[in-house]
Amino acid sequence: MIRRRLSLQLTLVMLLVALAPLAGAAFVTLHLLEQSIAEQVQASQEELARASSALVRDYLKDATTKLKSIAQMIRPGEDTQAQSRRLNTLLDPPDIFLEVGFRRVEQGNELEVVAQVQQSDYTAAQTANKQSNRAFNSRVGQQVQKLSNDAPILQEPIRGNTYIGEALDNVGQFNGIPISVPTREKGVLTAMVDFRPVSQFLASVAGSDRRRITLFDRNNNVLAASHPAATSTSSNSTTIEYFSDPLSTGQDVGHGAWRIEVREPRELAMAPLRTVRFHALAWFGLAFVMAVGLAGLIATRVLRPIRSLAGTADALGRGDFAARTGIAREDEIGQLAQAFDRMAAAVQQIDQVKGEFVAHVSHELRTPLTSAKATLANVQEGIGGTESLGRVQEDLDRLIRMVNELLDVARIDAGIALAKQRTDLGALVRSTVETLRPIAKVPLAVTGIGETLDLDGARVQQILLNLVDNALKYAKSRVDVEVRGREVRVTDDGPGVPAEHRERIFEKFSKVETGPKPPGAGLGLSIARKLAQLHGGSLVCEGNTFVVRL
Repeated sequence: MIRRRLSLQLTLVMLLVALAPLAGAAFVTLHLLEQSIAEQVQASQEELARASSALVRDYLKDATTKLKSIAQMIRPGEDTQAQSRRLNTLLDPPDIFLEVGFRRVEQGNELEVVAQVQQSDYTAAQTANKQSNRAFNSRVGQQVQKLSNDAPILQEPIRGNTYIGEALDNVGQFNGIPISVPTREKGVLTAMVDFRPVSQFLASVAGSDRRRITLFDRNNNVLAASHPAATSTSSNSTTIEYFSDPLSTGQDVGHGAWRIEVREPRELAMAPLRTVRFHALAWFGLAFVMAVGLAGLIATRVLRPIRSLAGTADALGRGDFAARTGIAREDEIGQLAQAFDRMAAAVQQIDQVKGEFVAHVSHELRTPLTSAKATLANVQEGIGGTESLGRVQEDLDRLIRMVNELLDVARIDAGIALAKQRTDLGALVRSTVETLRPIAKVPLAVTGIGETLDLDGARVQQILLNLVDNALKYAKSRVDVEVRGREVRVTDDGPGVPAEHRERIFEKFSKVETGPKPPGAGLGLSIARKLAQLHGGSLVCEGNTFVVRL
């Protein structure tokens, strides 16, 4: 009886010794894991909200920038037909605009429509859906918005400001945001920006249809959503269903009172935690069965690596990204430790890349900013004249170019959606070259015939502009552009790129000394290659020739 009692006591002690630490370690690990997952979900949602807000702002900025460019080319004295032809020419291709109209002061100081052009599908939608805020204008032969002379969309440009609306203007399947900019002689150029691509941007950022990114206006009306589940629709808003128990993060967009909200189901975000809990309970049960004879072994083989994992996780939390578990085992715990070490290595690499990226950007931005500051200081002290302002303008142009390139890198890394359509590659190449011909200091020739392909014309044009402009910087006497079916070759007679550097020039911030150092941050060729790869093609360097295959 005593022996039995002792055996029972020893068994209970072994169970207590073996299972109590294991249970405590499992509880601490699960608690830390739950905190870590919650923090990761919060950080991920905040990053998605920032990226979505930036995409919305960039989209509106691109629209206003293009409209300002068009406004500079408007000639107020022309008649309606001439203005309409000019607008049609300036809006080819129409891309982000559903319509563009020009108004100028005529009788009674009223701003009246002089010319207006619209996408054909948008015109058909207006005909099919009678809009109370539009009326047919015989002068331009189209439906025109009814606007009072004191409307902000007209008054703000008269004051010299840019106007961007906050509410959608819905016409059938088209959702538009009204914007306007001033033209010469107190004219106003209005436009309706196609807002439908914003939902595509948000969907590309969201990634999963279980995660929803929504753009709201000041009245909580939905302007765009990544994966909307519509339950009711009104004239200017759509109500969507929400998850019953969501995790959400909101952020102001920076335009009016617009707000981005990221939502995802709690059960989706916490799924890894439930899996870990299930496995923890399973292993705990197995440990309970085997604890009588193997309590000591289990404690040694289980608690030690768990403590190592917890210590490494704590070190990572304090910023020691070089910390590793040091566990080399072939069982499940070893696999978990190896996965943890791979995760730690990935975090360390990301931190290193982030540091290098910040260092490169800081270095590239510091030079033009310092130069501009010194030049302006000289002008203030009377050392330099107005000719010094030209250098400031060059520095500002360089800053703008670098910022635009950084924005392109961010958009590509976030995952842009290509707007492909059937495009004559040869015609696109010739059109692109013609835009650079006025600034070319050497002869610029285009030869060959291209195929008709499914391309995003704007993105392919961005590739070609980068390559031809790069060739013009290094060319001595000429630049040749040859089209061969699905391939475009851009050749200059400059110094060329040495063979050992022909891959490195496509890396971010990479520059190769082959002659006079051109301005730029070393991002153009990296962006061009990524855009080519998004089309399923490639971009390579063959010395003096860059070859794009689509």
